[in-house]
Amino acid sequence: MSISRALISLFFTSASLLTSRVHADLSVEFSSGHGDMGLAVELDGSLFLHYHFGGGAVLNGVALGAGVDAEYVPSEVFVRVADTARTFPGAVPFLSTGATDPVWTLPQGTPGALPFLGIAAVELDALDFASAGFRLTGFNGPVGGEFALWQGGFTPTVFFQTNNGINPAQDLYNITVGAHDHANWSFTKEGIYNLTIEGFANPVGGGTQLTDIGTFTFAVGNTTAVPEPSSIVLIAVCGVGLFAARRRLGFSGNSSIAS
Repeated sequence: MSISRALISLFFTSASLLTSRVHADLSVEFSSGHGDMGLAVELDGSLFLHYHFGGGAVLNGVALGAGVDAEYVPSEVFVRVADTARTFPGAVPFLSTGATDPVWTLPQGTPGALPFLGIAAVELDALDFASAGFRLTGFNGPVGGEFALWQGGFTPTVFFQTNNGINPAQDLYNITVGAHDHANWSFTKEGIYNLTIEGFANPVGGGTQLTDIGTFTFAVGNTTAVPEPSSIVLIAVCGVGLFAARRRLGFSGNSSIAS
């Protein structure tokens, strides 16, 4: 399915009669199914850091249908890390946890009913870009809360970690252009976490690096809902049609991202 400029305009004009916050900040809760933190190129040539959701992703309690995609800027979405994500893995040095401390993790493998949040550059063309990736440039969370993005088991590869401060040169996730991957997203306390992440892509043959930056929000544990109630009501009234709306015109409705 694809959505024309006229249809998008009509939808948002109609929805604005109900509320002035159609796409309010943090108005969309991602609670399960597959989604990605992804990179793409806008029609004007700028880089677009965004969430990309495919069929089956549950947004505000509604699952997207098969073959339906939705894209949102980071400020529109929060990721629900339910209490079922809590484990007791023992002392984890890169999280500064002790032997009996809990950790809430969205796993890199099969997540069950939790969000399956991937990392993607599948919308970038290797003919245009030589390399791409993501940098952690800012962080805030609950008192004593730490975050890490990592892969592996007993000898993990840690990409982002907050317990040693933020260093964008080290808090770095490089991804192959055209690729899609998954990692563990781990948090050490209940509460709201805001991760400021910069996406980048380096053109083939050199030239100016393209960048885009956004704040990704995670509600961990039994945390009070983030968005305003009026925003949730609007989305429930408008239904799945809202989720099908594209942030970029001309994007195909058939997802190329594997779940």
